[in-house]
Amino acid sequence: MQLRTVGSAFVGTGIVGEMHGRAINRNPTSRLVGVFDRDESKAAAVAAKFGGQVYASLDELLADPDVELVHVLTPLVSHLEIALKALEAGKHVLIEKPVAQEIGDIETLQQRAAKADRLCMPAHNYIYTPSIQRAKRLIDAGNLGEICGFWMFFNIYHSEEIAARYGSVLRETCIHHVYSMLHLLGRPVNVTAMKSYIHYEELEVEDQASIMCQMPNGAIANLWCSFAANDPTTDPWSVLYKILGTNGGICYSWNEAQYEDNRGPAWGLPCYEDGFAGEVEYMVNRCILGDEGPLSTLDDAIDALKIVQTAEHAVATGTGAVKVAY
Repeated sequence: MQLRTVGSAFVGTGIVGEMHGRAINRNPTSRLVGVFDRDESKAAAVAAKFGGQVYASLDELLADPDVELVHVLTPLVSHLEIALKALEAGKHVLIEKPVAQEIGDIETLQQRAAKADRLCMPAHNYIYTPSIQRAKRLIDAGNLGEICGFWMFFNIYHSEEIAARYGSVLRETCIHHVYSMLHLLGRPVNVTAMKSYIHYEELEVEDQASIMCQMPNGAIANLWCSFAANDPTTDPWSVLYKILGTNGGICYSWNEAQYEDNRGPAWGLPCYEDGFAGEVEYMVNRCILGDEGPLSTLDDAIDALKIVQTAEHAVATGTGAVKVAY
């Protein structure tokens, strides 16, 4: 019996397009139907590598009946417009993080997705790795006892040229830390934050940020992100999670890869790719072809943005702990 496959199309390319393309190729029930990018040469390169056609316009992509799932991989400012058009065309949507610039925009996506009876899933790729899912099961089962502390570190050097693609570290990269915390521990009560400027000469954005959150039971979550330096030590905290409870703890690092693939990401962290593969497999196999809900929802995206906005307020005002207004 032949498996039914779900046809996907990309809007936007770049390095994240590479990761989504590899994820689709790893999943036997997914196929790339085509790609649209304002730079046709970039779209052609992705299509040549992963399959599918090059669309001349977004409208042409959305009119293709073979496309069931649209991957929104463009810069943040265009997410809302593209996702709304895709939902109106009857497509499911996988939208890169951060989902939108404002809370109201995400709420609009919720309403339109419900009206269209289509799934709009945030690409919270970090939580779709096997190790994070195992950590989630252990925490929920009470194996760690009462959670006392959570740490997530990100120390990967980004040159000024590369960092210019991302914007604010606090808003566009710490969002990974925040949704990971939400997935594993739930909503924090209070938030405070700091950011710093170490090595950029032209960019007027921070290259380091730290968020501290207090959970309802008193546990403290520490979220750290730095574009300023790699960690060259023998036990690097390039990307690392640590959760400690009264009965035990979990430590997970991207340096502890489940497999090695010499075609993988150039920075040598194959676990990064696992998250993309996991989110595509989960959305296609369990949600679109199955009847399960996603691990990452637009409600999660709203909570994550509220926490980041609260952290931004704490930085701007120099205040201590700020209560999150959910």
